[in-house]
Amino acid sequence: MDVRLYPCHAKSTRRAGLVRAALFAHVVDGKSYTTRQVAAQLGLSLHGAAKRIKRGPFPLTWHSLQQSRLVKS
Repeated sequence: MDVRLYPCHAKSTRRAGLVRAALFAHVVDGKSYTTRQVAAQLGLSLHGAAKRIKRGPFPLTWHSLQQSRLVKS
């Protein structure tokens, strides 16, 4: 199927799905995880996990994500 001829099908191609999934992926210790996987690993809600991912520090590590507050050094 040619996406150029049928632009409405661009959402359903495999490549489009992979690109969309990459938008929601986070790299923790060199591996890609979704917010849901990070939340399950940390035992948090999706909202809580998203806030911890957003605050950094970058690059993300499991140790930094497990801390409830960032320690200023």
